[in-house]
Amino acid sequence: MTTALALAGAVLAPAAQAGTIRPTVHCVLPAGQGDPSGPQDVTVELSPATVAPGGKVHAKITLGPGPAVSPMKLDDVPSTPSIDLVMSGGATGKVTVQGPTVLVDVPMQPAPIVIPPYEGDFFVPANASGPIQFTPVKMNTATVVFGGNYNTPCEVVSGGGVVATVTAEGGGGAEATVSAPTGSVKPSTSVPLSGGGWTPGATATPTLCDAGGGGCDATKVTGSSLVIDASGALSGAITLANSWTIADGSYAVQVSDGTKQARAPLQVKAHVPAGPYELRAYPDRAALGSVITVSGKNYHQDQQLNVVALDAEGNTLDDTAVYPSTTTDGTFTTEFTISDPAIAFIHTDEGGVEGTNTKVPFTVTDPGEGGTGTQRFTFSVTPGPLSMSQSGAEVNFGTVQLDGSSHDVPGTLNPIQVSDARGTTVGWSLTGTLSDFAAAGGGTAVIPAGAVSWTPSCAAHADAIGTPTAGAPGALGATPAGLCELPAGGGQVVGGVFDASAGLNLHTPAVIPGGNYAATLTLSLS
Repeated sequence: MTTALALAGAVLAPAAQAGTIRPTVHCVLPAGQGDPSGPQDVTVELSPATVAPGGKVHAKITLGPGPAVSPMKLDDVPSTPSIDLVMSGGATGKVTVQGPTVLVDVPMQPAPIVIPPYEGDFFVPANASGPIQFTPVKMNTATVVFGGNYNTPCEVVSGGGVVATVTAEGGGGAEATVSAPTGSVKPSTSVPLSGGGWTPGATATPTLCDAGGGGCDATKVTGSSLVIDASGALSGAITLANSWTIADGSYAVQVSDGTKQARAPLQVKAHVPAGPYELRAYPDRAALGSVITVSGKNYHQDQQLNVVALDAEGNTLDDTAVYPSTTTDGTFTTEFTISDPAIAFIHTDEGGVEGTNTKVPFTVTDPGEGGTGTQRFTFSVTPGPLSMSQSGAEVNFGTVQLDGSSHDVPGTLNPIQVSDARGTTVGWSLTGTLSDFAAAGGGTAVIPAGAVSWTPSCAAHADAIGTPTAGAPGALGATPAGLCELPAGGGQVVGGVFDASAGLNLHTPAVIPGGNYAATLTLSLS
């Protein structure tokens, strides 16, 4: 199911008057710095005052000082502000206005953090009708500090209210649609999208919102190959941010082309390890200065690991550490230099998180020692089918001249090749049945199928296992007659490629109406 929004023709109307409220907001500071509450001025100006259903609205947001503070002074912090507005009256649901990323100088507490005014666009629903009231419910600032991504959400807890009204009237345009996978998808993976009704040739811009359509955050989509073709069809995929950025849960993927917008539900769930950590150092012994490979599986996805050596007492040898990241399926592989003669173990943990430690033993060898090593060879075999093919589909016995006597006309069955790629001990049987000969053109004359007899033959190709047995010579008919059989192998696997054929003899009656006759031989392999 998708939620779609679309823009009809532009509507000329005066800009809506700005409104200001001063609610109490509750903020959650990043990295466990606290959750202060306090008043904050919120000014929202929406324009135009009147739009068509599905129309685009431009918003100007001005926020006063709030309760959020920083324990340190930071300069030029990349900051992306957004605000969620709940609709009531002529439409319901939630919209997000997200501003551009700007550099903000963050003062040290007790001075408050002030976000510069910003602007953004959103779309009213395609089924909107009449005055729509907009009430701020949440502000968020996404920041990048020391290479990490952080969010500071501030929710309105009291004193809120309507800040602006936009009226939806007139006819809406054709709705755009977007479809996403119905099953859960993992962070850091590609997610295919499709849809229709979009503006031909327009640029599709994706973002990820909460399930209700609010909290939209473009940083949760790290890549996009979405295109809209000349017919307005949407195709391509988006790449989700990692599991540190996107928690497990229900979301809505939102796409906009500048004049239309649509959303589809999306369930996100990170990789779940199938069992305990499996860590391997290869080789597990090497001389000082060697570079080995350390790999593992059943880790959480998108985790930066500490891979470090320990001495025999379990002390960390810090200078040996490397920091690989796990893949979306919870695996990793990294090179590791044997740089300390005291190395006795190779250790990993998921960023120092308690309970994520594991280790394997390692031996540093003397450079003069040749050492020993083992390699385990593995491969997989996928069973194939039991099948047959034939070199032709018709046997022509030629023409018989009636002279008052019966005739025996020789022929040869088109060669048949049987391929048994099942890799089992079960054999197979190839049989044939023949219909009566009927006169062409609907004549009533019939030659019984038993007028044809065969002498089967079969042989195995050089690489085949098992000895095939040709069927007994005899007349054909409605009862299956054996052409070739490969007996079961007991405890031996049988199979391969085999050839089968037969010499044929047609015994024509002495007296029969002239004309063309035909019969059908049906071959069955089982």
